[in-house]
Amino acid sequence: MENFQQRQPVREQKSGWLVLLLSVVVGLASIVFLPGLCIAPALWAYAGARTKPHWIALPAAVFAAGAFTLFPAVVAAGLAGAAALSAALIHALLTRRMSNTYVTLTLAGVFLVGLYAAVCLPGVMAGRGAFADVQTTMGSLLDLYRAALAQTPQVNADAAALIQDGLDAFYQAIPSLVVAALSIFAGVLGLSNLLFFRLFCRKHPEISISPMRAFRDWSLPRSMTLGLFVLLIGSLIFEWFGWAFAEGLSNTVSALVGMPLLLQGLCVIDFLIARSKKNAALGRTLTYVGIGVFFGLLQTPLILIGCFEQIFRFRDRMRGVPPRAAV
Repeated sequence: MENFQQRQPVREQKSGWLVLLLSVVVGLASIVFLPGLCIAPALWAYAGARTKPHWIALPAAVFAAGAFTLFPAVVAAGLAGAAALSAALIHALLTRRMSNTYVTLTLAGVFLVGLYAAVCLPGVMAGRGAFADVQTTMGSLLDLYRAALAQTPQVNADAAALIQDGLDAFYQAIPSLVVAALSIFAGVLGLSNLLFFRLFCRKHPEISISPMRAFRDWSLPRSMTLGLFVLLIGSLIFEWFGWAFAEGLSNTVSALVGMPLLLQGLCVIDFLIARSKKNAALGRTLTYVGIGVFFGLLQTPLILIGCFEQIFRFRDRMRGVPPRAAV
């Protein structure tokens, strides 16, 4: 029995170093395939949890070295700084049992700053403007679409003119959409890394992290309600007064407010499916396939469902949970 207990820590230690090696490999791969950042910081944090927290610096340093080799210094600093800080925060905050919502928001904020630095700062420092590089890149891509459209005889003149107008309108709107798009990407990166870290730690009870409720029970903290409405009202006021950057601010606020409410709307739908208790697995599959197919049409209804849930707490009422004022 004593020999078995002695072998267990040795195996755990060896597997921990293998995880650290894997995190280095994933960091190197993420330099070439940047969507790998959806999982790389979580794996770095997990490697630190399996070995020692300071070993998080090893895969982060490898990623930074590769990033500075392939990208301009400002871009590399933004990406490497955001990834390394996110990995450290995931480990530090979740092992201290912080709220999952606030950890996700913190990670999203870190990624947003890093992405903004990587995408916009080179243009600012060169005097071209924050969004000039993005607009130039997208303009080249749109020119390819225009050339392909011109070589498609099946498209009649009216339809071609309509598509051209749409491409021109999109090109002109790019500066007002960049920060909103970065906010969405940052939110996806923050949530995915939180979930992956929790997935990695699931089979290791010795890594104590804050608990997480089932997806159908996810909810935004009450404390966020005032902040969300202040953002919305503030953006509307700026639009009414005709502020020069009101359109970009409005798009950014829509992304910041809409993303968490949309996710909460999905949670409410999942709650109703689970509550029906009639072949929930099939109902969940068909519902999510339908949402994926018609996502463009269902975004606003899902956001409204999330908004009403945030205000009225329908799920608590259906479960018979008394309001806070009654407790």
